Amino acid sequence: MEKKLTSQLVLPIILLIISYQWLIAFIDKAVNKDFFKQLPQQMKGAISGITFHPYATLLKNVGLPNSHLIGILVMLGELFIGVIFLLCAIQKLMGKNNQVLAKLGLFATIIGAFMSLNYALMGGDTLFVNSDNAFQEAISVDWFMFLMEITLVIYFYAQSFKINGEIKQNNQAA
Repeated sequence: MEKKLTSQLVLPIILLIISYQWLIAFIDKAVNKDFFKQLPQQMKGAISGITFHPYATLLKNVGLPNSHLIGILVMLGELFIGVIFLLCAIQKLMGKNNQVLAKLGLFATIIGAFMSLNYALMGGDTLFVNSDNAFQEAISVDWFMFLMEITLVIYFYAQSFKINGEIKQNNQAA
């Protein structure tokens, strides 16, 4: 009974919360008419605060020259992740399993984890003690999202094989 409650209620709620976060991030960028103008300045400003220096170099040499393309990819990624997580949550609330949606969920969580990791690195956030900033929270939202999405990668990976195994089992029984 407890496993059924977790699968049918807790997981969809978590997916809805994460979906909301990604969709709001997309909408914020979509309604800001100066997003593409402000992005290079945001990236330049972030470079000095990045504690992981190889990432700062990558952002300076690859991110800044391609900021418009990166902005488009970020917006598309946020929209894709938000919609897929929303669909996965609805599917779970209905008590159904769909192999295609499970694989899209796996793909969306990988993209989401990659994007959250980039946001955390760009923000200069750390998972460790930072003596320079005693007022920093223990774990930022970006790191938290990254860790949640890594957990969901494992879930969707197992789910896509579970559904695939059930289909094979049903075909062999028939």
